[in-house]
Amino acid sequence: MLLLLLTAAAYFYYHWQYFLLVSDVQKLPYPRRGLVILGFFANYLFFIVCSILEFHLVFNWLLFAFLLFFETLFYYKGDKRSALFHTLTGIIYGLASNIFCRSIMAILIHQPMHNFDNHTLSSGNIKGIPVLIGFVLAGIILRFMRTPVIIRRFRLILDHPRHYSFILEMMTGLFFYLFINLLLYSATLNDLVLKIWSIKSCVFSAAGFYIAIRYTWRICELDDYRDTNRKMEVKLKEQKLEEERLKHQAALDPMTGLYNRQYAEETIASMMEQKMPFTLCFLDLDGLKKVNDAFGHEEGDRYILTTTGEISSACRNRVDSLYRYGGDEFLVLFRNMTADTAGKRAEIINERLRAAAADKALPYSMSVSYGIVESSEGSDWRLLLREADRRMYRQKQEKGAAREFYADKCGNSDKENEGKDGVNETDIFG
Repeated sequence: MLLLLLTAAAYFYYHWQYFLLVSDVQKLPYPRRGLVILGFFANYLFFIVCSILEFHLVFNWLLFAFLLFFETLFYYKGDKRSALFHTLTGIIYGLASNIFCRSIMAILIHQPMHNFDNHTLSSGNIKGIPVLIGFVLAGIILRFMRTPVIIRRFRLILDHPRHYSFILEMMTGLFFYLFINLLLYSATLNDLVLKIWSIKSCVFSAAGFYIAIRYTWRICELDDYRDTNRKMEVKLKEQKLEEERLKHQAALDPMTGLYNRQYAEETIASMMEQKMPFTLCFLDLDGLKKVNDAFGHEEGDRYILTTTGEISSACRNRVDSLYRYGGDEFLVLFRNMTADTAGKRAEIINERLRAAAADKALPYSMSVSYGIVESSEGSDWRLLLREADRRMYRQKQEKGAAREFYADKCGNSDKENEGKDGVNETDIFG
């Protein structure tokens, strides 16, 4: 009776440590003692019945494995694969510990393994002590498994369902390998080789379990590294696209949608560094300030947008580049184009602007002054811009002189053309 109670206590210790391990791995609250005690009594009663009925050890442990599996499902309501993983962990070490202790005891007292089987009614059966020690040893092993390192490895494996098949197949193979060793207890021979073979099988199964867990854990860890790398690559690509978007947005003029001054200067500098031939056309709207003063900034914006459209139409698609350099200043880079051809395009822009003003019956005319310079005329992009600006300004002065001459010549006839607001059209616009 004392041995029966001690064995019951040993099994309870193993049973309790098993569910503590499952709780740690699954990040669940510790199981309620009442449920564990209930499960313990059900399991231990099953063992007693199996012993009384003298079931074969293979049948005994197979039924115990199913009982532990359904108990695990009932306690934690987890998925079947996770429950099977935990069950195989507990049953492999429980069975290996029992076989190991029986074999060691058989060697120490020089008894055949048949005396350690499930024939409890036989007078020569002495399985009680090794079974007691086996459950204590199995409980100690499960307690050791509750270390943070092993818990993290188990969690990582369970977080990767695609590797379940491999680890479960390995564990099932080890489980049935131990089952085969239970057949040795049917032998009546007192053979040392069989006992050593049985011990070797237990050690092999324990080592195989460790290797399978470690291998699967490493594969899962590598999967995590790959997933992390893929996520980082995606994040870097998104950041790069966002940087390009912000850079592109920062390089755009919000009103016209054209690239701004900074981007224009960077482009010119890059093209000159690469010795790419181009012609630079610097354009300035005539009389924009007077339009703003006389008719308001909304009309001035209309002037700018109309001019933007006409300059854009004079540029070749995906060949030439148009930039808004300042409030009323624009830059055009005509690639592989001579200054004479660029000048003709600038005159076409002026013709279209004059026609647009006439078609819309605007109270002012629209035109641009421009300065054109070829990239071969300078070695520094700043000097090139300065020369184009100088030529544009000279043209603007010539236009101003022409308007003054026209005003002096027309005299009083210009006054007759004054609007009701008293503003002379030829004084304001060219």
